[in-house]
Amino acid sequence: MSRVLVIDDELSIREFLSILLQGEGLEVSTAATGEEGIEALKSGDFDLVITDLKMARLSGMDVLQAAKSHDPSLQVIVITAFGTTETAVLAMKEGASDY
Repeated sequence: MSRVLVIDDELSIREFLSILLQGEGLEVSTAATGEEGIEALKSGDFDLVITDLKMARLSGMDVLQAAKSHDPSLQVIVITAFGTTETAVLAMKEGASDY
């Protein structure tokens, strides 16, 4: 079973994505902050990370960089309600699978 880590500071988004992904047969772990997400990356073996871009202390870009440092082949999707062309280009240059 594929393992997915969902990182978002909004509880409703974490819950929605968890329900959706579990319905597709995936094993889902969640984290409410970038810090929690990075700690989960260190202790877990994930196939995919879905992270919010804008979070309090560590952003989704910080999570993306930590994830790629931990495992360069790890697939990372950055999500946001505040997207710009500049952040999309930066995320893709940093190795995001999608934005």
